[in-house]
Amino acid sequence: MELLLRFGTEEQKRLWLDPLLDGTIRSCFGMTEPEVASSDATNLQSTITIARAQLKVDGRKWWTSGAMDPRCRLCLFLGVSDPTAERHRRHSIVLIPMDAEGVEVERSLSVYGFDDAPHGHAEVAFRNVHIPLKDSFLLGQGTLEILDSNRRGSSHCFSGGWNRKGF
Repeated sequence: MELLLRFGTEEQKRLWLDPLLDGTIRSCFGMTEPEVASSDATNLQSTITIARAQLKVDGRKWWTSGAMDPRCRLCLFLGVSDPTAERHRRHSIVLIPMDAEGVEVERSLSVYGFDDAPHGHAEVAFRNVHIPLKDSFLLGQGTLEILDSNRRGSSHCFSGGWNRKGF
């Protein structure tokens, strides 16, 4: 919610933040991926491709916090949006409705044998998901380091070194 409050457009706030704040919906955060060391965002393989007035999203996320909640309607999805950009500017967060065609919550993941139901973590597939380009990027393309430093605080950052570079 904090990212939407601080960086969302007025339309994003109307569509997502207001219902989150009144408790009618929940959101999840899709960052980690099963095939790579996702603690370093530069390893991520999920893609966000701009095609005309749409975004095409492909990838697999796991340990997606909150995805199992029956009220979850929104995924803040982290992916590579510009593979040719400077290493720490390739990534973006996009807002994906959980009912978009191609989004599938595949399974619940347990931690030490506990599933944290009904709010737990999930493995979620994003297969050929198409969403409108308008109001889908949070803050804009290639802005992950700004968003993440605000989400986690200035003492944390992805890809070790962003803080050392003065971001």
